[in-house]
Amino acid sequence: MAFFEDSFTLSASEADLHRRMKLSAALRHMQDAASRHLDALGYPYEKLMASHQVFLLSRMEVLFEGSPQPEQQVTVRTRPHPPKGVFFLRETQLTADGTAPILGKAAWILADYETHQVLRPSSFGWAYPFDPVDFDNAIARQRIPEPADAAALGTRPIRYSDLDGNRHVNNAVYGDMICDFLPAVWMKGRPIRKATLLYEHEAFLGDELRITGCQIGPDSWYLGGHRGEERCFAAEVVFARP
Repeated sequence: MAFFEDSFTLSASEADLHRRMKLSAALRHMQDAASRHLDALGYPYEKLMASHQVFLLSRMEVLFEGSPQPEQQVTVRTRPHPPKGVFFLRETQLTADGTAPILGKAAWILADYETHQVLRPSSFGWAYPFDPVDFDNAIARQRIPEPADAAALGTRPIRYSDLDGNRHVNNAVYGDMICDFLPAVWMKGRPIRKATLLYEHEAFLGDELRITGCQIGPDSWYLGGHRGEERCFAAEVVFARP
């Protein structure tokens, strides 16, 4: 199928100190594009809720080949691909005139709205169009192990403003959380080239995440957020070479 296409203007509040799109902003716009595409297909959030179903993001990869500037018009193009196991796969592109794109690969799960128990793709009771073109579905198999030398970096309480309509921390909030715990000297000096995130357990209002992390390569870092023995999220962030 053809890409679903939309557009928005990048606001100054969605850019970092170098006027590049924040990781959290890229995540948010990719999530919003998927939601608007479902609306256009006739599957709005309310219709899914009426069937006790909801889509939850499980894995995400964002590749920054470039970045729009504040006040630039950004075109969003997104399309789904055939499921892999329990995962609904989707690709998204964010582009602005004169800039290289930001590319996203996502693996979503269908879950029961109340219990958030994972449902098989066959439980989705409506016709859902998938693009048959070749798509690298490795995101469905993505793993991020906790390095043995990951150190405690601090704690992060979960506040009301972190939550979304699914009553848990919104996936884009983890983008800011990750950037806040990465070394400031790296964040100020080197743009993010790629970020891979796994959403493993939901975090809720009143939780406090223990953040661990370490450098895992000459250009990359690992970060994890833990609630007790559970890891709520894991991330690998690769920075552009200086």
